[in-house]
Amino acid sequence: MALFTALSAVLSEAIIDLDGTFLIQLAIFIVLFFVLRSLVFKPMIALFAAREAAIDGARDEAKKMEAEARHSTGGFDEAIQKVRISASEERDRLRNDGLKLERTLLESVRVETQKTMDSAKTTLEGEARIVRNKMTTDTPALAKQIASKLLGREVA
Repeated sequence: MALFTALSAVLSEAIIDLDGTFLIQLAIFIVLFFVLRSLVFKPMIALFAAREAAIDGARDEAKKMEAEARHSTGGFDEAIQKVRISASEERDRLRNDGLKLERTLLESVRVETQKTMDSAKTTLEGEARIVRNKMTTDTPALAKQIASKLLGREVA
């Protein structure tokens, strides 16, 4: 009983007056809590969870696609590297073939030019010999003509 009187004394001196309306408000709060929980809070939480799951699923899908892209790019890079290597080898082979052909052509042109030069030299030497022989035979007659013209009379 003493406890009840002490509690009554504390309650009567309290700033907030606790009477029957408090219990009514508490009951309304509990009823509204359960009604709102079933009508608003649970659907909102389910909506947030579904959105989070969709976002996580999209992130996982994006990671998978990124991994596939990296894998595909790696294969593509390897293929490009192989093509570059084979193209480089082909270019070097063609360059070497071209250099061999150039050497062969230059050598054949040198040989042909040397033959032409030798035949021209032989021809010129033969013609020079013929001209020298002719000059040797024609020199006394020519000297006689020049002397005759210079002296103005016939030289014997």
